Amino acid sequence: MGESAAMTANGTEASTSHAGTGIQSVENVGDADRTQLQSRLLGVASTTLSASHSYIPEIEEFAQRLNARARKPSCPGFCSFLRRLKGHQAIVEDVVKGSPLLHPRLPDDALRQLGRKLDICAVNISHGSLHWSLLKRCRSLVSINQAFHGSDRSMRKNKVAKMCLTGREKEAAHRTMKAQAKVEVHVVGGGAEWLAILTLQPDRLARQMTDSGWAWGEHSLGDVVDEQEWEDVVLAKQVKRLIAAARMNRHEYRIPRLRIALPNIGRDNNDVNVLLEQLARIDSGVEVMVDDGESDFLKAPTPGLDAAIENLLGHEFDGLTDTLNLDHTILIDLISDITHFRLEPEPWQEETTRAQIEEERRHDGAMVKALYPFIENRTLVCTPEAAEHFHQVLATVGTSSEKERGNLIVPFGKAHRGDSESESEAAIRSRFEKLSTHALPSTVQIPIKVIDECWTWPEIEQAASGSSRLPAMAVDVARHSGFKSSKLSIFMYGWASGNVTLTSNKEVKGNIRTLVETHRRGDDDYGPSIWRLDVTRNLLAKSASPRVGNHDELL
Repeated sequence: MGESAAMTANGTEASTSHAGTGIQSVENVGDADRTQLQSRLLGVASTTLSASHSYIPEIEEFAQRLNARARKPSCPGFCSFLRRLKGHQAIVEDVVKGSPLLHPRLPDDALRQLGRKLDICAVNISHGSLHWSLLKRCRSLVSINQAFHGSDRSMRKNKVAKMCLTGREKEAAHRTMKAQAKVEVHVVGGGAEWLAILTLQPDRLARQMTDSGWAWGEHSLGDVVDEQEWEDVVLAKQVKRLIAAARMNRHEYRIPRLRIALPNIGRDNNDVNVLLEQLARIDSGVEVMVDDGESDFLKAPTPGLDAAIENLLGHEFDGLTDTLNLDHTILIDLISDITHFRLEPEPWQEETTRAQIEEERRHDGAMVKALYPFIENRTLVCTPEAAEHFHQVLATVGTSSEKERGNLIVPFGKAHRGDSESESEAAIRSRFEKLSTHALPSTVQIPIKVIDECWTWPEIEQAASGSSRLPAMAVDVARHSGFKSSKLSIFMYGWASGNVTLTSNKEVKGNIRTLVETHRRGDDDYGPSIWRLDVTRNLLAKSASPRVGNHDELL
């Protein structure tokens, strides 16, 4: 059952039941004569093929829509999910079209082998249908059958150290623990939710409960049942593994919520209902939604295909706040000559500068095409510390056109405001557009608003203690970040305000996440929301003309 297990999104063996699909298991044929057996196998193949045609084209349409996105599509596991289903479909199609089952002298071994192959295909196509049906009820698909681990190496090493084992036995125990802690889930909700689909049958669950020592008929909904009665239930162990993995694999600082779908389990048995209630509250720090076959999630009508695909694709900017906090890198991106002029790469320029110029030429404005959609129809702000540092950099190395754009989009201090203080927004936009070969969308706010509150050390400490705008551990993060005051102000303000900070810095998001996890004091601690733009630009600055006296650069 290795192949069918791949469809379960939970890393465990799936039930081979075809209930609800109309596909009969080949294993149940019994001692029927050859003609009846071959006829029945052909029926299984035909029914399986029909079932595959009912939903695989829908998945292919989703794939086309995903690939048609303007930006690079990414959905780990999806291609292998579809490829595996189409592989099973192709096998069944060959059987139906080639009809080896109609051959009156098909050898017994070949018949048995074909029967086993058809059974595997039938199981996987049935499970694929179930998974796709449930995925169509979700939003913002991130990945399919993504593996996560609920233990790290140090945890396993400590456990193994307590066992009286030899060197090889320790290695084997370590591998076993690692495999047992692994789970596979579909990741939806933009990463905030894990979906595990378990095809457990009611009779099998009842046996698990009995074997674990469940006291049948003695509990009611709302009871807190002694864990000793249900801790050995296989389903309970699966849920605990999912919880452990979710705790170790946070999304945007928070533990993903778990949705555990049990489509074959109903509500007709009170004891089962009580058990499911226990599972949903195993860990108060992890939201666990246990959906039986009669839950709203499973009983609600499946959306139409177009709506379902739109929901699964999500919106590229889901999660962006109405107000965006801009860091230094974005301010530079907005005013760089490389962004706004059609330049030729020159031999005296730095390699990164030449590469950026060439990218702009290839894509006719790569930076604005990437950046403007992010900031359209949003309020754009920056901290006074960021604005001051931005103008200091421009004054030192900016070209005249870069300085002029900077003064227009971030008016800061009398020396930089000049006449723009009394200019209308329309006049500022007009001047800015004259300094660019690219149109400025009317939906992009210019100038950027400089907030009227400072974010230096006293304000950071106050926000983390007195006002509670920041979690207490934010002071530890700030102290160990190594950020200069202007950079620190940007991310502390974004953190405190709840506004997304937009950056094109490749490393800062990961660095801050590491600091938050290192200094976390509780499950509810969180860090700043940071979005990274994949494209960035340098100031043209010193690369605008060759350095005087460098003969090689002048050639």
